[in-house]
Amino acid sequence: MSDALRDAMPLAEELIAIRRHLHRHPELSLEEKETAALVARELAKLGLGIRTGVGGHGVVADLKGALPGKTVALRADMDALPIQEETGLEFASERPGVMHACGHDAHTAILLGAAKLLAARADRLRGTVRFIFQPAEEINAGAKVMIAAGALDGVAEIYGLHNLPTLPAGKVATCAGPIMGSVDRLEIDIEGRGGHGAIPDQCIDPIVCASQIVLALQTIASRELSPFEPAVVTIGSLKAGEANNVIPHRAEMTGTIRTFDPRVKAAIPERVERLVRKIALAHRCRAEVRVIDQTPVLVNHAANARLVEEAVDGTIGAANRVAAVPTMAGEDFAVYLERVPGCFFWLGSGPAERAEEAYGLHHPKYVLNEDCIPLGAALLANIAVRALGGF
Repeated sequence: MSDALRDAMPLAEELIAIRRHLHRHPELSLEEKETAALVARELAKLGLGIRTGVGGHGVVADLKGALPGKTVALRADMDALPIQEETGLEFASERPGVMHACGHDAHTAILLGAAKLLAARADRLRGTVRFIFQPAEEINAGAKVMIAAGALDGVAEIYGLHNLPTLPAGKVATCAGPIMGSVDRLEIDIEGRGGHGAIPDQCIDPIVCASQIVLALQTIASRELSPFEPAVVTIGSLKAGEANNVIPHRAEMTGTIRTFDPRVKAAIPERVERLVRKIALAHRCRAEVRVIDQTPVLVNHAANARLVEEAVDGTIGAANRVAAVPTMAGEDFAVYLERVPGCFFWLGSGPAERAEEAYGLHHPKYVLNEDCIPLGAALLANIAVRALGGF
């Protein structure tokens, strides 16, 4: 066991208690008031300079080391999801329809743990560690507003993690380059002419039009992009009509666009617009298309990825580090990495056996293996020390 992990283990009970409290009392994006207050209280115990209300309910704290040096940031997200929990845990959510189904409660506890570990050694620390507790990651809004509020001012590098329930606790997955996809929101409104379902010739059916659009959008990835340029266009909702014998006047669709290349990301909106408008025209409908930019591709900087890998190897051994498999899931940590170099990595949070069969992120039965919490704290602390040049 490394020194960093050995130092973190006595904090395990305290950090797990914090995580369970947050799990019982989850808060949705832009509503993280109680979570932020808990974070500020814990940081105040360490004597840190704290800013609250950053970009909404964000919290930023600086730990200044005794020796001069640059500023390195560590980030955790705090918001929960609009999901009804089905885990049956004794500390399950007490708020109907709201759940920490992505583990941001653990991320918050982990970063608090890193702050406690580093504060205990501030007399040996070179430079400054900035702890960024971010709201509204789930709606891809928090990073942008925190940056606008100055959370990255003066920061030379930034690091963060996300738990992964399909990777056993005690394992870490890393990679340089793209690791998570870009995220754009797609909204499509189709207007036809409603009427009786028995007299379709006197109507213009927006449901038939919308159905053709859903199918055609799949050809963007399969027929308009190279097989070596990953992209996903998914329609997640289609709403039209209320009665079985009525052709509605309108249909509304929402979806998501994911890519792994900024050039592909920039090219897809034109393809979507062309297909939607031409198909609508062919069906005598009117269409409105909105592609809303949310987050870029999350690209780890090579030098910072190497630093993380060295920290992981020094903390738990290289045998417990695996290559991260890129995913089209998005993360607004990517916005930080557009501005300063850094690295984002996966922290195993699954069971020791058959983790690949565990319920995944955003599932109502998602369960986090709390053994990952002290390890995550040790890793973030170790990364910060290495990024600042060591003790």
